[in-house]
Amino acid sequence: MQTMWVMLICLAGGQLACATLCKTYGTIPGIPGAPGQPGSNGRDGQNGPKGDRGPPGQAEDEGEIGEKGDPGAPGYPGKIGPRGPMGSKGLQGPTGPPGPQGDSGDYKATLKSAFSAARTISIFPRREQPIRFDRVITNEKGHYENRYGRFTCRVPGIYYFTYHVTSKGSLCLRMKKGRGGSKGNVVLTFCDYVHSSYQITTGGVVLKMAMNDSVWLEPTEKNAIVGIEGSDSIFSGFLIFPEA
Repeated sequence: MQTMWVMLICLAGGQLACATLCKTYGTIPGIPGAPGQPGSNGRDGQNGPKGDRGPPGQAEDEGEIGEKGDPGAPGYPGKIGPRGPMGSKGLQGPTGPPGPQGDSGDYKATLKSAFSAARTISIFPRREQPIRFDRVITNEKGHYENRYGRFTCRVPGIYYFTYHVTSKGSLCLRMKKGRGGSKGNVVLTFCDYVHSSYQITTGGVVLKMAMNDSVWLEPTEKNAIVGIEGSDSIFSGFLIFPEA
């Protein structure tokens, strides 16, 4: 309160009174200024010494082990791994007991098929028609049909067929193979050319025959085959070995 009165007196009394009072009471502090801005952070201090090792922690109480759970569902099968190396060969096993005795062999039971037939017809055969060898000489198992001049296979296997014919003039014969009453396929063709004289023509072939295959001979337009006494013409065939 005293300070306020001194200030009022100085203001009213002029410079002299102000000077006197200022000397008497000394300098009056002013109003405090605004706070300054905070200073920048100082530098980090040096690392302190390593502290002592603390006491070990205490383990918490463990609960009781629970019951075993049910097994889970099986997973999907994995990929097949690489094949392992082959193992070593095992020891040979003991010899087994002998088998039962087989049936005794019989040559009469062996598969057979053979024929041979001669032609006694004096007229020339028709072209591209089976030649009839009507007189049967041999016909084992009856596989040759003299009415049609065809051999029909009843025992599949390998056969040999041959012919020896007499002709008076040029002659061309085809050996054909087929089934049933078909025209068949030409296997071989044999030709001999002469004029107004007798000749002997022969030919043969080995064929694989299946069940019901047929073989026969056919002439072309050159069909001067004869069948007279002293000038025979024959057609033959036989099984070499049956199909395995």
